[in-house]
Formats: sequence, structure tokens, C-alpha cells
Amino acid sequence: MRDKEQTKRKLINAVAQVFKDEGHAGLGVNKIARLAGTDKKLIYRYFGSFDRLVEAYVVETDYWMRFVDQLNELKVPENMEEMKRLLGHVLKNQFLYFYEDKEMQQLIFWELAAKSDLMRSIHQTREVKGQQLLEMTDRYLEKGKVNFRAIAALLVGGIYYMILHTRNNGSMFSDIDLSKPDGRHDILNAIDVILEMTFKRSNGSPVEDVAK
Repeated sequence: MRDKEQTKRKLINAVAQVFKDEGHAGLGVNKIARLAGTDKKLIYRYFGSFDRLVEAYVVETDYWMRFVDQLNELKVPENMEEMKRLLGHVLKNQFLYFYEDKEMQQLIFWELAAKSDLMRSIHQTREVKGQQLLEMTDRYLEKGKVNFRAIAALLVGGIYYMILHTRNNGSMFSDIDLSKPDGRHDILNAIDVILEMTFKRSNGSPVEDVAK
């Protein structure tokens, strides 16, 4: 059993290495088996398919997959302030993680740029897993006043686009320099402001009160 787990680890590490060096276009059964120093038949024996091997690597790399798997271990928020802090923690850490992690940036590029059954499946899995966190907000955000799913879509999508854009086209975005700590700090503060406005709107308080 230990040999099996060691081989699986070698194969996942080989996928990580090729993906880091060459991107998804460099992935191939023979190359991964050779880099892992094992027979390619073990890919199918231990993972069922090459796509499942790549998926195992993605699950370890993708921020949302990793976070949601830990969600059951977190204390369920007991009030609105705790819920707001949890959401702030999740979104700000997503921004910081995605800014630093080149492999996940490449994963999102792959998801956006190529028609891939594998990446489509991973996206759908991410959506299902993320539903657990979204459902936690329902008890605190009054329906009809706030659709937090729409706000989360803008925040998560905005984080992906902003970082991918600046990584490839210069560090400035909306006059904010993401290469500077102050610029990244401004984005983190903006996430807090948006969440504050969201929860105030749900309470029926005017959004203008946030600035006071």
C-alpha cells in the first residue's frame, strides 16, 4: 500500500512539474510516466485514466477545492459579523493565493482558453463544492434585498481577471499597481468595503451609512 501511495505521489508531482514548465499542452501519458520513473500502466491502475490523474493534481492546486474541503472543519458562523469575517477571509485569501500561485493562474488560463471536458468537469465540481459556502450566507442575507451569489460572482471573477490581466499586460489595473504591496492592500480593503455594504443592505440600512 505504501508503494502505491508513493507511486501516486510521484505521478502527481510529475504532472505538477510538466504543467509548471510547459503548461497543459506539455501533458502526456508517456512523458508523465517517464518523469515519474514508472510504467504508464500504473496511471490507469491507480487513477482510472490520465484525466483523473490530472484532476488529482488540480484538486491539490485549486484554491476553492482546497478551501471547501476544509470547510466542514470550520466553526459554522453563529451571527452576521462572523459570517462577514469568514467571507472576507475566504475572498482575501483567494486574491493573495491566486496572485502568488503561478500554477493556479495557468489552470484558470487553461479553463478559459481551451474546450476541455476535464476542465469543464473541474469547473462543475468547483461550483458544487462552493455551494456549501454560499448556502451559509442565506440565513444572514435577506433574499430579495441581496443576491450574494451575484456579488460573489463579480468578486471571484474580478479577482481572476484582474490578476491574469496584470500578470501578462503590466501591473496597473484601474490605476492600482498590483505589483506594489500598497496596491494589493487597496484591493483587500475594497473586498471588506463591498462585504460591509452587502450586509448593511441586507439589514435594510442605507448603503451610504458605510462611509460614515
